[in-house]
Amino acid sequence: MSTGTGYVLGHHDPEVERLLLQGRLYRGHTEHALRQAGLEPGMRVLDVGCGPGDVSIAAAHLVGPAGSVTGVDAQASILDLAALRAAEAGLSNVTFRHAAVEELDAPRPFDAVIGRLILMHLPDPVAALRRLVGLVRPGGLVSFQDFEVSGARSAPAVPLFERVRDVIVQAFRGAGATTETGTALPGIFHAAGLPMPALTMGACLGPLSDPDILGFVMGVWRALSPVAVQLGLDVGDLADLDRLPARLVAEAAEAGAIAILPPLVSAWARVPAG
Repeated sequence: MSTGTGYVLGHHDPEVERLLLQGRLYRGHTEHALRQAGLEPGMRVLDVGCGPGDVSIAAAHLVGPAGSVTGVDAQASILDLAALRAAEAGLSNVTFRHAAVEELDAPRPFDAVIGRLILMHLPDPVAALRRLVGLVRPGGLVSFQDFEVSGARSAPAVPLFERVRDVIVQAFRGAGATTETGTALPGIFHAAGLPMPALTMGACLGPLSDPDILGFVMGVWRALSPVAVQLGLDVGDLADLDRLPARLVAEAAEAGAIAILPPLVSAWARVPAG
């Protein structure tokens, strides 16, 4: 993904680290959804907005040596990392290609098109999905996953965490991203000419003292804080990125609270025949 798609988080090194952490946290939910959707050995799969390759690698394991996965991303530099990670995993059935959604074509239809956290960053997700559906054979699989960013919360509520969540949501929206794409997936599928999709949802949760949970929250906020400032949002003391992690941990510990990260909604459907 690139700034041309509306992706607002960038691709500098800290952002790549955040993407890798995100991939680890949501790996189980993604793999479970792909299995439920019907990814199976022998399928030819297109993974759109593949980033550092997490979803492509998961799909490559599911389709096996008789199948293949093509991961595509509009950001060329991140594809080197994706290819390296696939090679380190011993996978020879996955390749990566530099292309934007509107540039994609296929000499023959794929058995499935998949994507995680791509539609929320596109200016017209319905048009993009309609185009992608055209690359899949009749009866083939369409499976996408997206966040419900505003669904992140703390339990019991920690005011500081809720403030960070609210400003992140405002920054995403101000930059043109859609923060409720997860629950909008059925409508997007319908508008793109697909039947009502099957749905599942998974979320990562734990204490803010967990380095991965805190790292995810701070990684998103560090990336979006310049956007929030540029948009003129009321950032206040959240701008102190050095002190904020310790404050979050302390307030959550005092309340005995856990953090629930953005739920990941998965939707899948088959391309109508004829």
